[in-house]
Amino acid sequence: MLIRIARARILAAAAAALLLLSACATTNAGGEPLSPAQQQLRSQTERFNETVATGAVVGALALGILGALLAGPRNRGEGAALGALAGAAIGGASGYYIATRNERFATREQAANARIAAANREAADLERTALAAEQVAKENRARLAALQARVRAGQATQAELRAQAATAREDLGLMNDAIAHSRKVEGAMRADGVPQAASVQESRRRMEEAARDLEGALAQVPAA
Repeated sequence: MLIRIARARILAAAAAALLLLSACATTNAGGEPLSPAQQQLRSQTERFNETVATGAVVGALALGILGALLAGPRNRGEGAALGALAGAAIGGASGYYIATRNERFATREQAANARIAAANREAADLERTALAAEQVAKENRARLAALQARVRAGQATQAELRAQAATAREDLGLMNDAIAHSRKVEGAMRADGVPQAASVQESRRRMEEAARDLEGALAQVPAA
């Protein structure tokens, strides 16, 4: 029973990973084409999700093999299943920088170089995410305000306004995901004394400000 449950969970994790690796959406919650900034925001957050999903699959395979070896001939199936489940959990929690911290390298120099490269990549990606979040918040604020004015003038419907608000909430969710990721990355970098932590902190601050602005715009939308 334990083996079957573990295997089922592993398959579910792998299926989720494959879904995360699927192509980016091209329309928003209201069915309208995404703006360049919205596409950028989704691209950046999906890039992080790809890292997480890949880490889950690779972690499951690696620790599954290890579990099989440690369990011995009689319990090898159970050991592989449990090892894979643990690997999925560990791998799935990793981003670029955190994944690099969990890797094993032949020398300290290789480990240091890998961490520097991962830190630079994380910082650059989160800076681009912050820029996209700021633009997306600005676009949503303008669209919501314009649509509310059109509703009052009888030129648009409440359904159109609700669809735009749904798109804004979808964008806000992506911002909050990026903010949560940046907090984890910043914490890991500060623990390691990595200077790129300051850049990640600044990107997080900008994303949080953009999210607050978007929340304020959504608060002005009348309840259905």
